[in-house]
Amino acid sequence: MMEFNKTTRAVMAIGLVAILLLLPLRMEIGNSGIYYAAVALVAIWAGFKMTAGQRSDERFYRRWEKKKQRGKLGIVAMESLKSLIVLIAIVAFGQLVVNGYGVESLIGQMTTGMRTLIAALLIGFSIVLGFSNLHEKNRKFERLRTKMER
Repeated sequence: MMEFNKTTRAVMAIGLVAILLLLPLRMEIGNSGIYYAAVALVAIWAGFKMTAGQRSDERFYRRWEKKKQRGKLGIVAMESLKSLIVLIAIVAFGQLVVNGYGVESLIGQMTTGMRTLIAALLIGFSIVLGFSNLHEKNRKFERLRTKMER
């Protein structure tokens, strides 16, 4: 895994926020107020994550050490559930902002087969993300453990 220093991460984050702010100039946005509010919240959240540093790593280490006792299946289930919630929020937010559709109107326009397909895709992707998150968090845990042992 490639690690970037703080300066590189800051430049990348500022660049991504700039792109997100300029994106509505190139494409039509259904609800620009919500879009810009979400970009601002993401930028603030990213700023906090970038400045958290060692305190955040220590908290992650302690929490992950406890979570590992649940077993692989329990962790994958929890990570999959978290991923499913995030995926549903992303899809709903994207439809609201870009197309101006609310969740109710979007679901109402779909056939039963389409609803089933989308639900299956979201669940499938969330399970894949659950396994991926388990692997990535275990890697981070091991990296922090070797760092703390030094």
